[in-house]
Amino acid sequence: MEDEDGGKRVRAKGYGEVDWISNLPDCLICEVLLCLPTKDVVKTSVLSSRWRNLWKYVPGLNFGYRDFQTRNAFPIDYSAFLSFVDRFLGFNSQSRLQSFRLECEFYGYDEPEPGDAFVRRWINSVVRRKVKYLYVSDDSCDVVMPPTIYTCESLVSLTLSGLTLPSPKFVSLPSLKVLSLGIMMFADDDDLALETLISRCRVLESLYRVVTLYIERNYLCDNIEVLRVCSQSLLSFTHVADGLEELVEDLLLVIVDAPRLKFLNLRDGRIENFILKNPSSLVKADIDTEFNLSCGKKFDPNDLQKRNMIRNFLVGISSIKNLIIASSTLEVIYDYSRCEPLPLFRNLSSLRVKFYGYTWEMLPIFLESCPNLQSLVMGSTNYQEKEGINILSEPRRVLSSSLKYVKIERPLKGEAMEMKLVSYILENSTALKKLTLCLDDSIKKEESVIFRELLTIPRLSTSCQVVVL
Repeated sequence: MEDEDGGKRVRAKGYGEVDWISNLPDCLICEVLLCLPTKDVVKTSVLSSRWRNLWKYVPGLNFGYRDFQTRNAFPIDYSAFLSFVDRFLGFNSQSRLQSFRLECEFYGYDEPEPGDAFVRRWINSVVRRKVKYLYVSDDSCDVVMPPTIYTCESLVSLTLSGLTLPSPKFVSLPSLKVLSLGIMMFADDDDLALETLISRCRVLESLYRVVTLYIERNYLCDNIEVLRVCSQSLLSFTHVADGLEELVEDLLLVIVDAPRLKFLNLRDGRIENFILKNPSSLVKADIDTEFNLSCGKKFDPNDLQKRNMIRNFLVGISSIKNLIIASSTLEVIYDYSRCEPLPLFRNLSSLRVKFYGYTWEMLPIFLESCPNLQSLVMGSTNYQEKEGINILSEPRRVLSSSLKYVKIERPLKGEAMEMKLVSYILENSTALKKLTLCLDDSIKKEESVIFRELLTIPRLSTSCQVVVL
């Protein structure tokens, strides 16, 4: 089929041979192309005369250095990559830009004009074009961002990783609502740079600090040891650090002072001290940290500073309604509970526990501090299984009279500690309506002794239904 210009039209396979794609308006096609790498967007120009110039009007640019690998995958054709981005930014250079995504790496690139000079020029260009969504990542940690990154008044979302940032002497980001920062350094080793940047983003709602270090790549360019988050507008804060088990460096201190904060996601075992100020607005938390007590370090009951920190942290999150917590964190809480009573989580109605293997034994201690809990889900992670603490043999009190729904997602194999956990829940839950269990594929439900044993465990709640998946 030909269009009015004689070019071949793009035919979308579907019901009744209707060419749905060509019938779409240009603005909608550009939104679809916005999801593709820019190099692929350019290729659409050969589809027909209708598509010949559409790529020029796509409101977003997505460049990745991996798109310029040679046939043998390595090395990267840096000259082609740099030339392509340079030329593309020249098209419609005066028009506004909705999004700009750049993934680069300049290992071994040694030319008269270094790679970071190109990046600075590109960033300055997109800032002038009033970009709204900006993502820049450099796997080599060699690129130094220009100061204009702090004065882009159109920015709504900013993601930076593997970069060196200038000290924020002047910040004007009146539209920035989402800030995501990965591995990075601040020039001049400015200890207050990150705190300054966050505090001057006046309408910031979501802050992500996601650090993934790979020892084999020697990604040790991050110089943030004290993380201070002070924001009057922040609603959501995520701090995640992966791949750090073998690192000696610790994140010594995290301070969060955000009176409007509703969601806290914390996953970093290196944290020595965590201070949560003004936590009254907190509704949901996802916690996975050992407070620097992993890798052979043990909880010391005589360490009053550590005990005070854990107490203050637990009190700070005790008003939340929804909690996701790792079993490694529960182990620290259990050790702490042998020294001091846990605070009551009176508002907690939904609890999800992520277990390493079958280490469920420390859970009852925490459940006794949740008098109004209604829903409990016990999931699992892919982390290496650990030895649990055998405390289920100790006498336990009746569980919350409000607990109605329990689900154990990890497939049961019929091991002794699993059966003890199921018995504990059924025999101590007065208002339980439904217990959902998953059996391992190796166990045939109808013929299994374990299946029959599960169904005959005494139940304190006469209305409890046991569902086996």
